[in-house]
Amino acid sequence: MIAYLSGTVLTKRKDCIVLLVGQVGYDVYVNRPSKYQRNEQVELFTYHQFKEDGQYLYGFETEEEYELFTSLIQVKGLGCKSVLNMLGAMDCQTIITAIEKEDTGTLKKLPGIGAKTAGQMILDLKGKIMIETTLPSQSKGKTVDLPVWDEVSEALLTLGYKQAEINTIELSADQIEKGNVNDLLRHCLKILAKNKRF
Repeated sequence: MIAYLSGTVLTKRKDCIVLLVGQVGYDVYVNRPSKYQRNEQVELFTYHQFKEDGQYLYGFETEEEYELFTSLIQVKGLGCKSVLNMLGAMDCQTIITAIEKEDTGTLKKLPGIGAKTAGQMILDLKGKIMIETTLPSQSKGKTVDLPVWDEVSEALLTLGYKQAEINTIELSADQIEKGNVNDLLRHCLKILAKNKRF
């Protein structure tokens, strides 16, 4: 099983990139091939699929994406490529929150997802998706279980902020551990408002 690849983008195709690792080029299916540049250095967690008609590699920039992908493909009616498209259309936390809150309206915004499949996702995965929370900015790369930050992050998503914006917030693990939800939320809103001015 190929679980991780580090290499250079050789070229881009419609739904995948060719990643050059040493002297070998791998077709790796990613959710938005257009965002990659030729000669860019890339590190990807990969899911190696074996089918009767061949083998396929699906690549993810974070472990969170990989873990959610492997959970979603267990849902009846969802295949690897359809789940990959879903992850390209909506961030992980929004999908997880929608499943936990049984928010079929949000799930139906995903490409190819109707009411029946949205309901199946909730039935199969609610309370079962175990993904560690990644702290924003300066703590990037460290994963910890901080319920306070989970609540703050969820509140910001509800207020309409994108996960990419939330990830720009600079907080230390100590700040989050010692803070409360309301104070941290106000602090984060100030940071986000300041960031928008620049």
